[in-house]
Amino acid sequence: MPAERIFVKKGIKRAELEEYLENELERAGYGGMDLRRTPTGTRVTIYVERPGIVIGRKGKSVQRLTEILAQKFGMENPQVEISDVKVPELNARIMARRVAFALSQGRYFRRVGYMMLRRIMQAGARGAEIVISGKLTGEHARSERFYDGYLKKAGEPASELVDVGYAVAKLKPGVLGVKVRIMPPDVKLPDEIKIGGEVSEEEEMKAGESKGESTAEGAEKEETLESAGGLPEEGVISEGSDKTTEDQVKREEGKSDGDT
Repeated sequence: MPAERIFVKKGIKRAELEEYLENELERAGYGGMDLRRTPTGTRVTIYVERPGIVIGRKGKSVQRLTEILAQKFGMENPQVEISDVKVPELNARIMARRVAFALSQGRYFRRVGYMMLRRIMQAGARGAEIVISGKLTGEHARSERFYDGYLKKAGEPASELVDVGYAVAKLKPGVLGVKVRIMPPDVKLPDEIKIGGEVSEEEEMKAGESKGESTAEGAEKEETLESAGGLPEEGVISEGSDKTTEDQVKREEGKSDGDT
């Protein structure tokens, strides 16, 4: 089988698994999953808002989910782990589902959009965007966009650092599509360069103390050298230096007499 078909087949299986988990764990607040291959089998980490619903009484729900993953999706020795979503407002899938649920309750789309956007930004997100599409006010379909903060829209940072979630709201006039993009607060963008850093007051005090100690040590060394005679005073010439200068003068006078 060509490599292209293998990748396409894996992508279809992953999409089917995502759809099944989203429908099965809707009440638990499904927030995505992470699929990894290990030497002992396949590790499936499921992120949910309410883990107790997924685990069930005495772990029966997790065991049933593990059996379904092995039989229906053909996973080898699946190991299911349930992880709690600490900040649901920073999970794009959960927020998209909340927007869709609010729209299905008959709330006005602009009020829902601004309300959810405010919650996302108050949770600490660097940027967020909510797009609601469909028959919002009339017979013709259109899109309404709500955004705030800084958000990458293209390139590798947009695909790797931005969380994206989709949801659908079923109303009498038709179906409304919801798309949410969130940039978490702890992401590091490739164009952000930090040179040096801010020095705290404690570090400045430590640097001043070390500098004062070094100057005191230098002064003590100079005093010891002066007491030992290692550093002569200015304007004072030793006896040995006088003798050497007199000998040099006599030699120069002798050379001058011989030349004459």
